[in-house]
Parts: sequence; C-alpha cells; structure tokens
Amino acid sequence: MELKDLKYSGIMRSTGKIIRAGNLLADDGKTLVVAMDHGMIGITKGIEFMERVIDQVMKGGADAVLINLGAAKRLAPKLSGKLSIVLSIPFDPKYVELAAKIGADAVKTTYFGKVPLDWSQMEKISEVAEAAEDWGMIYMVEVVPTDESGKTIYDIEKVKQAARIGAELGGDIVKTAYVGPVSSYKDVVESCLVPIVVMGGPKMETVKDLLVMVKESVEAGAIGGAIGRNIWQYENPEKMTRAISAIIHEGVNIDEALKILEK
Repeated sequence: MELKDLKYSGIMRSTGKIIRAGNLLADDGKTLVVAMDHGMIGITKGIEFMERVIDQVMKGGADAVLINLGAAKRLAPKLSGKLSIVLSIPFDPKYVELAAKIGADAVKTTYFGKVPLDWSQMEKISEVAEAAEDWGMIYMVEVVPTDESGKTIYDIEKVKQAARIGAELGGDIVKTAYVGPVSSYKDVVESCLVPIVVMGGPKMETVKDLLVMVKESVEAGAIGGAIGRNIWQYENPEKMTRAISAIIHEGVNIDEALKILEK
C-alpha cells in the first residue's frame, strides 16, 4: 500500500501507525472488520464458538476482527499473520499499552449516547487518543447518537455531529451509523476529518438491506465497515463475508453480491 493512497494523514504521524495501517487496511486503503466483541455481555448467538467463525470469515476475505482481550489471547495462534486485530477496550489509556504489547493494530472504544457528549466523556476519549499517539496505535472511535432509551438516532445531522466529535477528539478512524441517501452521507464523510467505517448495527430485516447499506456507505466515501451480527448470524458467514468484501474491495453491485450468497 502506497502512503500517498492513505486517505487519512492521522495514520502517517508515526512509524507505528504506518505499519499498523498496512495490516488493518488492504492495498486499496479499505477494510472489512468483523466485529466480534459482543462477548463482553455474555454468550451471543452466532459466536458461541469463535474459532469456527474466525475460520469462516478468514476464508471469506475479512481484513480484521474486532475482539476483546480474552478472545485475542485465545485466538492469537489462529490470527497471527492472517487477520489484523482491533482490540475493543474500555476508556482507560493503559489498555492502549496492553494492545501494543499483544500485537494489536488498533484499539476501539464504544460510545452510545447523547450527542454532543458531556465534558467528562470527551476527556475519556481524549485520554485514550493521547495514549494511542504515544504508542503509535490506530484509534477507532465509535460514536453513535442515541435517544434516552438507547435507540440509535438515524438523523443525518446527529450522525454528522457524532462523527466530527470522534475525529476532533483524536480518533484516527470513526465508526458510526449509516444514514442515507448517499449524497447526505457523503457530507458526513467529508466533514469528519478522518475516515469512517460504517457499523453493521442490529440484525437487519433482509440481506439486501445490509448489502445496500454497505454499498451506499462506500459510495459516499467510507473506507469500509465494522460489521458483526449481520455476518455471523447469517446462515453462512463465509459467503456473507465474501459478498461484503466484494462490495468494499471490488466495487461489485448489489445483484453481483447477492449471486455470491447464492453460490
């Protein structure tokens, strides 16, 4: 991957980030991260046996997995040299050092809540961002606007605000929701300062809905997706990974992606 092809200058600030970007991103500067950090709330249907899922998404062409520390320790032999690790961490700077020690290429924190954030929450993100700079670690900031009940707010202005806040606080990559149409989401991407990966969110009603979301987010300028349930709760995670990867990396259309699932 040529450095000139990297969309975001944030990753070029240190040798560590440059090297880690080369692991996290494919040669086209894009990435499909399979989110599998849901185990922090207990056993989740679809990833009861993570080794099996890892094998499937690896065959399907995933670029990285998003996992917790325990899973990283268990799966390290299987992942080594094959899939990049994005380590899901709490808002604690010391975990950035830990991520560097275990060989992760990025860390990710999660914020679902009111936007704009209060000062205490912004300070927590900023502290992790500072540690990421110290350790040459890529920082993926997940900022998702929700209402008082915790339901995601799919409002273009709120998502734009959330994405910009994640970038302003020091994130190298922002993970957030998709809100169409493409022309509107393009405004989110272009005003974010750093690249966006779209989140998969809850299990979607139809496969086509998922593929359209990924296609439109990439068309708007997102560098890929961080998708979980919609991959490993699908009947064939390998095929779903392959279909999404083909959209992200090869630019296939929806009909072509659907044919991949039918093979």
